[in-house]
Amino acid sequence: MKTVRYILATLIAVAIFGCQKDPLTKINDGSWNKERNIINIAFADQVGTVSIKRDGDNALIEFSDFSDNFAAIEVKSIELSYGATASVAAGGKLNFDNPENTATIVVTPANGEPLTWTLKASKYTNPYKGTWSIQNFKFKWDDWNGWGLQGEADVAAKLASVSNGMDDIITFGAIEGASPTGLLYGMYERKSGANAAFGSYTFKSVDWSDKFGQLPNGAGKYYINSDNTVSIEIDGSGKKLTSKGSKLTDGTTMTYQLNATQIWTIDWNDYYSTENQFKVAFDIWYVLKKQ
Repeated sequence: MKTVRYILATLIAVAIFGCQKDPLTKINDGSWNKERNIINIAFADQVGTVSIKRDGDNALIEFSDFSDNFAAIEVKSIELSYGATASVAAGGKLNFDNPENTATIVVTPANGEPLTWTLKASKYTNPYKGTWSIQNFKFKWDDWNGWGLQGEADVAAKLASVSNGMDDIITFGAIEGASPTGLLYGMYERKSGANAAFGSYTFKSVDWSDKFGQLPNGAGKYYINSDNTVSIEIDGSGKKLTSKGSKLTDGTTMTYQLNATQIWTIDWNDYYSTENQFKVAFDIWYVLKKQ
């Protein structure tokens, strides 16, 4: 009797569950996977981050690039939805050399229709690139006491040894790459002009290079920081000098601002002295003209 009951139970179980589909069938065969997203993408000579936006079938990627060849911008890396494939792989190149600066990538999911992504590149314009001459070099000073220790002058009028450097030529080269922290960099050089001499910053045996020598002589690299200030590192110096800021006034003229930390060890016995003016200098700048 027990045997008969066991056989009946088995037949009932087969009848009930035998007609059901395996719930894992769709997962196993991948038919559910219609994903066709570009999750991450990076380009050679890219500036900043990439914007990835998708609204249904409208899929757009935007980025900025400093490449000189928009006809062949390399895809450095690309990450897709699981199981999807793309019309370009890492190492491939896209042509953005058209009036809209656009290209496309077609992403095909494991199952379903492909999706065409539009990519738009904007040209990064380097505000520093070029060769510059010095128009003037000035500073302001003020001890904020209101007793007359304040004013504005050409640096060379107060520090005659600077004059030799006023015909120097400053070059900021094209962007050559990015540092490990993402700072763009290129070649920097300040070379002497027709008089074949650099200026110096010594006044009465005191070296004022920390204040007035922040657009240094020699060759090395310059880095463009996220706030558009510039850091300059002369070859072999191991030291970076960072500007306070810069501003292009008309596309060909640039104000290059130096850091100016005031020093409060004022010589009260010679209150209006040049040395005190240097100590309380709070604003120092070059005006550079693109050649």
